[in-house]
Parts: sequence; structure tokens; C-alpha cells
Amino acid sequence: VVCFWLLTPSSLLCLFSSETVRAGKVLVVPVDGSHWLSMKILVEELSRRGHEMVVLVPETSVLIGKSGNYTTKYFCVPYTLAELNANLDHIKNNAFEKPPQLTDIFVNLGNLMRFTDMQVKACEGLLYNESLMKSLRETGFDVVLTDPFLPCGTIISDSFSLPAIYFLHAIPCRLDEAAAQCPSPPSFVPRFFTGFSDKMTFPQRVRNTLMTVFQKYQCHQLFASFGELASRYLQKDTTYKELLGNGAVWLLRYDFTFEFPKPQMPNMVQIGGINCAKKGPLTKVRCLST
Repeated sequence: VVCFWLLTPSSLLCLFSSETVRAGKVLVVPVDGSHWLSMKILVEELSRRGHEMVVLVPETSVLIGKSGNYTTKYFCVPYTLAELNANLDHIKNNAFEKPPQLTDIFVNLGNLMRFTDMQVKACEGLLYNESLMKSLRETGFDVVLTDPFLPCGTIISDSFSLPAIYFLHAIPCRLDEAAAQCPSPPSFVPRFFTGFSDKMTFPQRVRNTLMTVFQKYQCHQLFASFGELASRYLQKDTTYKELLGNGAVWLLRYDFTFEFPKPQMPNMVQIGGINCAKKGPLTKVRCLST
């Protein structure tokens, strides 16, 4: 049985069953950078428990590399390491190293679009690598573990008719919630860049609603190329949002300790803290203060 640790209820723990317990074959399609650091913990743990983990790695990568704990398969990408680092630096400097402001929204959107355009071209190279895709299809994987921030894993899971397990914190413009048909009322679910809490005044709710409308435009700008690639490769009329909606389980790297409470669907599981591998006791001063 392929069991994913930390998942509840038991019906979601076991995706494949047979008369005898067996390890599963998991195709891992990660996103480079900090996204990979948390996923790597899960991949290595599943490997330690006997599952066969195969990780697709772009030849130009910042953090993803070889390991004795899993198998890697490389594919070519149309950019250099310097170009990738420059793109990531633009995103980091504008979106993460200072508090987000409404005035920064268009700058951050442009940086994200340049990054996603670069990654879509890499994804296209992977999907149309006939020899690699043929080899993956013939391997007989049981499930695809992927970060849906980029479309490769979602498209592959649909093409291979495999269940997709999503591993993420969030997707810009809340596309993940929309795809899972998860209620997200702007009356109390604050939008990114607003700085609001879940307790808003009436003027703040109006601004939050306006930001919700803008996010629909943002989604269209960011993910139109994802849907175009999916439709062309899968040879059917679809959107990336529709593909995401087919996900079997959403492993969400947050919890309501640090996030404002909001509605979630039954197949969404919070695994906040999974990347806190090294734990230490509180100091005596902090213990007394609490």
C-alpha cells in the first residue's frame, strides 16, 4: 500500500491496495528553489519507508540534485543558471525582502510572469521529450507527487491517468482554492498584498473585494500559458484551473497557527511545520514568559 505519512483520515492514507502490502512507485515533479527544500523532506522519508521515488530534475537547477535516497532523471531546459538566478533574485528582492505594498503589485506580477514563462518553456521541453516520456510511462508509476506552482506535474498526471498529490503552500491569486472549489469569501478571507486580518472594517472589505476582482485578472495573466500548453499537449480543450481541480490530495504547507482561518475542502490536509526538521527546546527565559 502506498501510504503518505501525516495524512488523515485513513481513506486518504492508502491510495492503492492489494492483498499484500507493497511499496509504491512515485513520480516526483518538483519546483526548484525553496519549494524543493520542504518537498525533499517528504521524498526522502517516503524513500526511507521503501517507496521507489523518481525525481525529474532540470539540467539547470539551483537546489535539486542527485541523492542516494531517490532516483533522478534529468531533462534539458532553455536557460542558463545565471539567467535562472537573476530571475529568482528579482522575485526575492521585490516580493520577500520587504513588506508587500499595493504599489508593488504590478512589479511583482511582471517578475512572476517572466519566471513562469521561462518555466513553461522548460516544461514544454520535458513533455515533448519523447524518449523520456515513453520511459516514464512504461515504468508504471502509481502516483505523481508535484508542486502545482508549475504545470508539468499536473499535465503529466492527466496524460498518464495517475492520481496527483499536490504539495504546496499556495498558488498566486488563490488559483488552488478556486480549482478545488473551496469557498473563499472576501468578507473575511484577506487577500495577499492588502495586509488585512480576518476581521475587517467595511471599507477594508470593499478594498479586499476589489483585490479579489484584480486577482482574477492576475490569474489570467499568469496562467494562460499553462492552459495553452496543457490543451496543446493533451489535445483537448482545457484550462490549468480545470486540471488542478482533478487533484486527489492537497498537502498544504501551513496551518492556522500562522495563517488566518479559512474554509478548506475535505481533501486538503495541513502539514505546516513539515520543514522544521531540527527542533530545539525553548530557552528558560522564553519558557517562563509563556
